[in-house]
Amino acid sequence: MLKRRGYPMDPKELQQLKASIQKARRQPVNFAYSPNKNPKEDDALLLHPRKKPKMLLLAVKKVTKNPKSMCGEVSIKSKDMTLQCIGKPPTQGLIKMMRKFLISQKLTFKIHVLDEDGETIHSDHHETEEHESEDIILNASTQEDDELTSAGATDTFEEEELQTRSTEDITEAQEEKTTAQETSDAAAKKDNQDQALREKLTAILSATAKRVGKALGDDEALDSSLKQKLEELKNSVNKLDEKATQAGVKDILELLAHHPGARKVDQKEVAVAVKELQLQRKNVETNLGSLLSSLKSHPDPRMRLIAAKGPSQALMGDASVLKGHLDVVMGDLKAWGGAPANKRDAVAKKLSSSIATLNTHMNSDNLISLLEKNPLGVSVSIKKPIADALKGLEEKIAT
Repeated sequence: MLKRRGYPMDPKELQQLKASIQKARRQPVNFAYSPNKNPKEDDALLLHPRKKPKMLLLAVKKVTKNPKSMCGEVSIKSKDMTLQCIGKPPTQGLIKMMRKFLISQKLTFKIHVLDEDGETIHSDHHETEEHESEDIILNASTQEDDELTSAGATDTFEEEELQTRSTEDITEAQEEKTTAQETSDAAAKKDNQDQALREKLTAILSATAKRVGKALGDDEALDSSLKQKLEELKNSVNKLDEKATQAGVKDILELLAHHPGARKVDQKEVAVAVKELQLQRKNVETNLGSLLSSLKSHPDPRMRLIAAKGPSQALMGDASVLKGHLDVVMGDLKAWGGAPANKRDAVAKKLSSSIATLNTHMNSDNLISLLEKNPLGVSVSIKKPIADALKGLEEKIAT
């Protein structure tokens, strides 16, 4: 007779599974699970410390012939099993089937399922004992299992035993089947309603969490309040408490309404300031270019660099007149332009520090002073045009 789901699996396979579970207690391992399309056959669960989750997934699907599956990384601490899934998040039904399969093998854990980003999809800590018993009834594979559970049997009835039942026993068994079917139908209806509500509340939670994430980082007190309210909202969703969820969203929206937001920056003014900096750099390059013909034999290597590589490279790079400080400023300016609005203030402070370093260098470097007051009688201005352009730029983006 084929084994039915809910009965102990092959002892050797079960021993291998338990050994893999022990490894997961020491460090996270990869896993894949798929319920068997044939309810008379075992589900497939593989754990491995090195094989990739998707390789394990192909193996379990080959056994079960079922596209429904999940894979990722599993870790176990005491009686808690945490599954962080990759790809499309598993449904609640699939999670329940895995839990029932583990229970059937006498492997009892509190199951917690996370998506790729670490967001909680399911947690047994938030389910009541009543829900757990309903899950077991809902996922019962056959009416025979219900009979055996109510009778306390551990093995299947043999054909001979069924044939020796009296008419009265058969009638009683039929009544028990009818009751079990009615209970199962009611549980299935409630589970469908719960699943629909869970999906609705989870979508609300996801949208709210994204809005909160965008607002964090500008006000420490506000951040703390938003995080607390978001945690309360997650608890309401896990409990399927629709009224508490709606109230939690309302509280968060009220907090966000008082969010100061990132300081508005006039992008046109910033663009003008950047162009002014580029223009002054060009002017300095032009001044330096006038010295080219007179610098080829100068003893200072940086002076010879101006003659050999041209004025542009003479200003850029670690070996240049500006010792690479202008490169850092331009890099920080680019980072500021690409930063999200709630992070720009921090990047602007870093840019201000780079500008200060460049100004310090220009004011203290002897070579720059020599270039500006060169004995060749060529007019060269470096410090003032660049410093003025940087000051104008800094004022446009300063907090």
